[in-house]
Amino acid sequence: MAYLRILLTLSFVGVAALAAFAAAGGGKFVDPLDAPAQPTQFTSSTHLSAIARAGSRLVSVGVRGLIVVSDDEGKSWRQAVSPVSSDLVAVRFVTPSRGWASGHDGVILSTEDGGNRWTKQLDGRMAAQLLADHFDKLAATGDANAARLRKEVARNYESGPEMPMLDLWFDNERVGWASGPFGTLLGTRDGGKTWTSWMEKVDSDKMLHYNAVRSVGGDIYLASEQGTVFKLDRARERFVPQSTGYKGSFFGIVGTREYIVAYGLRGTAYRSRNGGASWQRLETGVPGGLTGASLLDDGRLLFVSQDGRVIVSRNQGETFQPLPVSRPSLFTDVAQAAPGRILITGLGGVQSAPLP
Repeated sequence: MAYLRILLTLSFVGVAALAAFAAAGGGKFVDPLDAPAQPTQFTSSTHLSAIARAGSRLVSVGVRGLIVVSDDEGKSWRQAVSPVSSDLVAVRFVTPSRGWASGHDGVILSTEDGGNRWTKQLDGRMAAQLLADHFDKLAATGDANAARLRKEVARNYESGPEMPMLDLWFDNERVGWASGPFGTLLGTRDGGKTWTSWMEKVDSDKMLHYNAVRSVGGDIYLASEQGTVFKLDRARERFVPQSTGYKGSFFGIVGTREYIVAYGLRGTAYRSRNGGASWQRLETGVPGGLTGASLLDDGRLLFVSQDGRVIVSRNQGETFQPLPVSRPSLFTDVAQAAPGRILITGLGGVQSAPLP
């Protein structure tokens, strides 16, 4: 998920969220990590940040811990029970029942029943401690890089546990990664029961934002800043940088075995047909940041943007055409619904749009 979306969410809901937590605690502040999401009747019109398919079901997540599900291709939505009130920004499913969501305050949630019930696997307090312990042990062996990363971790969490988990990806029900700003990267091999640091496994001496983590064509990529995409060398268990020629930030990665596209600021999209070895800039015709993408069943490529646009390509990004939407807004994500329709999330909640 796009880091830009996180910043916009913070500015948009920060005051309201604090007021809600205070009200829930009878005037006393309640940490959103300890407060379940409050019931709302505005399940489909509240700011939603991401959407994913869980078999025949659709699941979307958003502000103040909101999780909503639809079993009729987005015609109606109901709220699921969420154990936190922290803003959620990413959601993924590897089977119709097994999924995860992540967001602000280092939150990672897990579900085993298709999104009806969720449990917290990780939060910023836990992440700060596990990273500190990890790098303390490495630094004690004389590892100079570990000592440097230990200082960076302390700086990341010096104001509290608010460091977000911007995105996550699971290869299967056990192996996955969660990424965040300022070099934050965690991995799991047991479905999220335990998480370990992957920060030292990225070939970079900069604490870049890892805005998205995604598998494309069997390879794992990180979408990052300064025009950099990192690709996992599975044999070495290291993420290796790939320069695209762009100087700005990428918010996401999408593609197939034939091609990958990194997309981000100011409508920017770069495509590679050789696993990231070389890149070509695509002309999207969109001035606003591209904040979400989806591949349709028929191979068409969709993007949504922060300035309320939806564009589609039928030729792997060579050309794009705009699609009409009834309520342009700051869009955050997009998913295919019933044949001939898509679902778009954003500041105004979720809306359906025709797909010619």
